[in-house]
Amino acid sequence: MNDIPTPVSLINAARAMKPQLRERAAQVEEARIVGRETIAEFREAGFFKILQPKSYGGYELPPEVLSDVIFEVASACGSSGWTLAVLALHQWEVQLLPEDAIADIWGDDPNVLLSSAYAPSGNVKPVDGGYELSGEWPYSSGCDHADWAIVGGVRPPRSDDEVPALCGFFVPRSEYEIIDDWNVMGLAGTGSKRIKMDGVFVPERHQHAIFGSAPPPPEDANTIYKIPFALVFVEMLSAAVHGMAMGMLDQFIERNKARLGALDQSKYSENSDIHRYIAETEFVIRSSRMLSHENQRTAFNLAEAGQEQALIDKVRHLWEAAKSVHNCSETCSKLYSVSGAHTLFEGDSLQRLFRDLQSGTMHMAFNYNAYARNYGGMHMGHPNSGSFV
Repeated sequence: MNDIPTPVSLINAARAMKPQLRERAAQVEEARIVGRETIAEFREAGFFKILQPKSYGGYELPPEVLSDVIFEVASACGSSGWTLAVLALHQWEVQLLPEDAIADIWGDDPNVLLSSAYAPSGNVKPVDGGYELSGEWPYSSGCDHADWAIVGGVRPPRSDDEVPALCGFFVPRSEYEIIDDWNVMGLAGTGSKRIKMDGVFVPERHQHAIFGSAPPPPEDANTIYKIPFALVFVEMLSAAVHGMAMGMLDQFIERNKARLGALDQSKYSENSDIHRYIAETEFVIRSSRMLSHENQRTAFNLAEAGQEQALIDKVRHLWEAAKSVHNCSETCSKLYSVSGAHTLFEGDSLQRLFRDLQSGTMHMAFNYNAYARNYGGMHMGHPNSGSFV
């Protein structure tokens, strides 16, 4: 049986990596991909095993543990934190497949990683024994480090009483091409490139409905696999953005302790407005993390008790995660506005974190306006208008 590390040891391992991750951040951005050395360090530390089934060498620890690890990593390098979030999250998702399909992926090598591109931008054609996929899927973060990809598509009804379903189709690396089109202003190091297929066959067992339509896990599954897919998904990505905000705050404090005003040589360390910006930014980040922990523990405890979480509470969970991300973006924008003109120069690390953070908020998981309308509307008697949960 595998030795399962403690959550504290995993989080401490992430903290210990921060100096070298921060040192590599510029190189990661220039290369537009997280280096294989970093991925190897994540693997050695066991980060990809946190949510992986024990039957394939994983730890089956609560998602909250992974979110805290992601937070630490992202505070040093936004692209590294985001890439870790995506690749490690999919180790949870694989268990939604039937056992023979899981064996297809991890049977020969339990260290195999998977990337994703969930937007249903390609074509799905039913064929004998499965589906034929053609088209292109953008935004596959970390795809260069993955041996499989999960791409989104609308599965046509398989019977008269079935409706079309948004599904994830699992495809091995030999069956798709990676198109290098990832030239962006932020999160450049995530290598979120485009995936292309032409008439690729996907067996029936290599697909499942995703997010709100995800299949229920077996009764004997570990508690972590009974938490709703969307809630696990949004928490891993939001942890990355929270971490970027923390990284900005850390670097802002470091720089301004000894900084002098360009005109009057006044000390920024004695500027009361700077003090206020620091306090407000820390408050938003701490509040975001505390709310994240509370929501994750609630979801875990209900799953452990075998209870279905109320729909309105799942909608609230999504809304609060998305709102926390945008709160971090807004408060860090204020912080950046008093960071000085020197941060305008290319290669500035504070600027990089700022751009990464702003880019992270654009993910479809953080559509906080839609979540707010849905959650507020449900309080007024309107039905759930979202499909994410």
